[in-house]
Amino acid sequence: MSLLTKRRSFLALPLLAACATEQADPYVPPGPPSYGHLTPLRLKVSALEIKEADIGTALLVAQPAPLPPADIMLLMARERLSAAGGAGTARFSIQTARLTRDIAAAGGVFNPASENFRCVMRCQLEVLSAEDGVVGSATAEVRRDLTGPVRDDTERAALAERVVKLAGQDLNIEFEYQVRRHLRGWLQLIAEPGETLPQPVEREALPAT
Repeated sequence: MSLLTKRRSFLALPLLAACATEQADPYVPPGPPSYGHLTPLRLKVSALEIKEADIGTALLVAQPAPLPPADIMLLMARERLSAAGGAGTARFSIQTARLTRDIAAAGGVFNPASENFRCVMRCQLEVLSAEDGVVGSATAEVRRDLTGPVRDDTERAALAERVVKLAGQDLNIEFEYQVRRHLRGWLQLIAEPGETLPQPVEREALPAT
């Protein structure tokens, strides 16, 4: 291989690496999140309670927050869970809905500053007996980090919105996995007319961002 060919190959490496990173970047659909297109998780209970998040340090949200984590979690619960009828009740609660940000790198003359956003979501689904005793539960927790340049408040808000959406995607997968694993006996597995039930969810390691 000639010296010129080696030089061209060396210069091409950063470009190839950048393309690989861009292609591997998780896709985030535009607009507000939605879970209505997914098959509901029907529970064999007479009623379903979806609790609003309590105020506390576990719900700390740094600004900007175009999409508060707690709102995404409530949306997921309302669109994914339903009561199919039965003796007990079910209760969905938010335990952690946190969005924080830190300076990742100070900006310079030629480079903008970068910040790291971290979103942590943790929720629990409990099945209660007629006597209000817990007879089954499932807990799901996810963490997402996202670092990017922030030249202005618009880019900062876009970064915050993206990390919350990614965490919401992760939580939806993890939540269904935990419910099917720990509350399978409380799930109504008979499909509605014209509906196809999904295959059991296989748990996978969530990609780091």
